[in-house]
Amino acid sequence: MAFFTVVWKYTDDAELIEAARGPHGAYLKEQVADGVVRVAGPFEDGTGGILVVEAGDRTELKSLLDGDPYVAQGVVVDSQIFPFKPVLGALAG
Repeated sequence: MAFFTVVWKYTDDAELIEAARGPHGAYLKEQVADGVVRVAGPFEDGTGGILVVEAGDRTELKSLLDGDPYVAQGVVVDSQIFPFKPVLGALAG
């Protein structure tokens, strides 16, 4: 398993964001409960968010991200993915 940090930029369409917010939150809660999403949250200004995901590889990560309503409904307009190696803190092995 590997860690990935995902940085999302959201659309400026506030109605689209609001319509997808509930399903997005429910989806992420499931992923957190399954131990796949380890950290998730929006930027304070609401322009995007960050996820820390533990996945087998990029293919598994892509499948997980594609299943998120924010991705499926077009809220996410830009996604950057960075392999991440925790060396200190709660995620460090």
